[in-house]
Amino acid sequence: MTSSVKPDRSGQQAVGASTESFPLYGLLALSAAIFISMATEFLPGGLIPQIAADLDRSAGEVGNLITVFALTVILTAAPVAVLTRRVPRKALILIAFALIGVGNIATVLAPSFELLLASRVLGALAHGAFWSVVAAYPAHLVRPTQLAKATALTAAGGSVAGVVGIPLGNALGQAFGWRVSFGVLAALVVLTGLLMAWKLPSVAVRSSLKHSPKKPPGARRDASLPAILIVCLLIILVVGAQNSFGTFNVVWLLDVVHVAPAAVPVMLFLGGVASAVGVALTGVLYNKFPIRLFLGSLAVLVGLLGSLPAVSGSEPAVWVLSGLLGAVFGGVPVMLQTRMMISASPRMRNVAAALQTTAINVGIGGGAFMGGVVIDRISLDVLPFGAAICMFVALAAAGIWEIYIRRRRNDGPPKEKVVNHGVYG
Repeated sequence: MTSSVKPDRSGQQAVGASTESFPLYGLLALSAAIFISMATEFLPGGLIPQIAADLDRSAGEVGNLITVFALTVILTAAPVAVLTRRVPRKALILIAFALIGVGNIATVLAPSFELLLASRVLGALAHGAFWSVVAAYPAHLVRPTQLAKATALTAAGGSVAGVVGIPLGNALGQAFGWRVSFGVLAALVVLTGLLMAWKLPSVAVRSSLKHSPKKPPGARRDASLPAILIVCLLIILVVGAQNSFGTFNVVWLLDVVHVAPAAVPVMLFLGGVASAVGVALTGVLYNKFPIRLFLGSLAVLVGLLGSLPAVSGSEPAVWVLSGLLGAVFGGVPVMLQTRMMISASPRMRNVAAALQTTAINVGIGGGAFMGGVVIDRISLDVLPFGAAICMFVALAAAGIWEIYIRRRRNDGPPKEKVVNHGVYG
């Protein structure tokens, strides 16, 4: 595939943004890499019982494998993005992705819980670098009208991680041990890395300020920054809510609902399939109903999470609600990521991608930590209630921001009315 090169408004070079063809195979390769990176981050959640038994640790302590991973990304993503800003984007993705594989190998070989944590830190360093680039990559490859479709396609990799990666990892962990699950991921890194090297279009982002008469204004003066920060806040709340329950979902199913261990991978698989359906529907519907779809999804999630403890005594009801949770939540990250790239001005996209990565991992780490606290100090039974409360806060924040944007649009000067940097529409 050939792509044209033209400077964007930031004075940077972007490849493919104006190309007429849709880079399907390149986006599919990127989606496969996202699948592996997401599976790497969340796989310990599906293997908590096996890891805890093997290394003689509590479920809450093993949950810290996700918290430490996320905390490392939070602390290092921005510095790594700055240090690697002159590295060609495709090369950086390939290098970071290879290091994710190295981290998985180190996880397989870790003889103790402390070294297992260290291997997670290594993987997280690579993960942060990977996501600081990959989040904005589709925006460089397609036209604005294709962005929701491209984002949904790449985000499908994360959903497939839920559909196949986490359930399969859990099944492999039960059958052969948790280390085998990470070994399979390491092998997939090699195959997917080769696929990206072959099919992913290059995007050269480099400073070309010498061609501009004036230096672009700083990030603080960019009109899109408030919307970027609000999207980050919503990401933290939504992802935190989901992960406070999702990290310990397997433990909740086994100890509260008393699902048979052999049924857990099946339940995770069905939830993942539902999530993939949610991603597909979001890609079709988001441009038509951005506000209603986002707010409606959060409201439904509040209801579903709040209902789980009430039906925990009925396994069929839990199966149904788990599937609905997967379907509804599957599209929410796509909406937030799409809104982030739409809200950010072209010169702020890389900054927005780095902030988005940080926000996601604040939500992941904070959610896993909060879930562990609820388990250790209150009760595993009420874990979904805590997630529902956090999701309600996200819904309230999104609603307040939408009211503010509408009033600003109606009351502001004519120029301000035309430009909308709202969160989701």
